[in-house]
Amino acid sequence: MSRLLERIRRPEYTGPNRCWPCTITNGALVAVAVAALALARRRLLAVAVGVVGLASIGARGYVVPYTPRFAPRLTAALSLDPHDDDEPGSLSGVPAAEDAPDADEAVSGEDVLAALIEADVVVPDGEELRLGDGFRADWREEIRALRDRDLEALAAIADRHTAPETKARVGSSFGRSYLVLQGEDGGIVTLRREIAVAELGAARALESRVDDPAIRRAAGKPLRSLLEACPLCDGPLEITQSTCCGEVTPIGSLPAEKLFCPDCNVRLFTFDRDP
Repeated sequence: MSRLLERIRRPEYTGPNRCWPCTITNGALVAVAVAALALARRRLLAVAVGVVGLASIGARGYVVPYTPRFAPRLTAALSLDPHDDDEPGSLSGVPAAEDAPDADEAVSGEDVLAALIEADVVVPDGEELRLGDGFRADWREEIRALRDRDLEALAAIADRHTAPETKARVGSSFGRSYLVLQGEDGGIVTLRREIAVAELGAARALESRVDDPAIRRAAGKPLRSLLEACPLCDGPLEITQSTCCGEVTPIGSLPAEKLFCPDCNVRLFTFDRDP
C-alpha cells in the first residue's frame, strides 16, 4: 500500500511546492462533476468522485492529467493569482506618486550599472558581469541573516529600504503569504519571500557602498540575475527553460530562460526572451 501511495504522490506539486493554479482548477472540476452527478440523482457516485478527486488533489496536486500544462494559462487569463507573473515583483516596482519629491528623478539602468561598477559591486568579465568578491560575501551574509525572519519582520525592514511614501505589509492569497508594497497612488507590488530576502539583503549590503537609496532599490532586480545560491536554502541555482507552473508562454515562442532553485521550486529571475 505504501509503495502504491509513493507512486501516486507528486511532491513537486504538493506540500510547500503545491501548485495553486492546478489545485484551484482541479477543485473546480471535481465540484462541477459532483454537482452534475448529484443533480442526476447518482449520489453514491457523486460521493465517490468527490472523495477520490479530493484525495488525488491532496496527494498529487491534481486529478486531470497534464493539468500543470494548462492550469497556469487558464488562471493567468482569469487573473486569479497575483504571484504567477513571468517575472516577480521588485523593491523598485512601486511607481512614485506624481507629487512625490523624487517622482521625476527615476534612475536609469545606465545609472545603476555605473554606480555598481564604481562601487566594485559588479565587475566586468569580458562581455559578462560578475559579482565583486567583497560584495558577494556581504550579500550572502545579509541573506543568511534574513532568511529565518518572518514576513512581518521583513516588512519592517522593507519600510527602511523603500521610498518614504511606500508602505510595506504582509498579504496572503491562495494559501501563500507575501510582502506587499503599496505606493501613495494605490499601486501595489507583491514580493514572494525568496525575492524579498534576496533584494532586501542586497539593499542592506549596498548601504555602505552606494549612497543613493533609489539606486540601491533599483539594483535589487538586476543583481538577482547574478545570484549563485538560493536565498531560501542556500542550494545551487540552475538556468533552465523548463516551463514553471504558473508561467504563460506566448504561442509560437520558447519559454524564457529562468534562474531556478530545483530544491525549493522557486524562480529567482526570468531572463529576456530572444527576439
